[in-house]
Amino acid sequence: MISHRQYKITPLALEKMKAHLAGVYPQEGCGILAGDDKGSIEEIFSTGNITDHDRSSVHYEIDPLDVYELEKKAKEKGYSVLGFYHSHPDCEARMSSEDSEYMIPHMLYVIASVHNGKCGEIRGYIKDL
Repeated sequence: MISHRQYKITPLALEKMKAHLAGVYPQEGCGILAGDDKGSIEEIFSTGNITDHDRSSVHYEIDPLDVYELEKKAKEKGYSVLGFYHSHPDCEARMSSEDSEYMIPHMLYVIASVHNGKCGEIRGYIKDL
């Protein structure tokens, strides 16, 4: 089951995420959401998409070592990893079956629709156990 909970993202973190995703269009961009225990996303860490280039417009994968290093960086700033974000180039900001299958329960997943290099709709999802 996928539920919707309230999180907030600071304007600076939102603009940073949107700029990153627009900048990698038409490929899927991805990264990590970090923030406080109240659900405020204070920082985003953009990552590379390590998926084979032929599939990178329809799939994303974050290097586990990047997650490890960025989690340490977030902790140094007093934050925790709250979730992940990625883009859907030229598609809606809706969960795909693959997105849903690989979700870690209780983590926030933000999906942004990017059309012609501009971010549009942005949605967040959380998978319950």
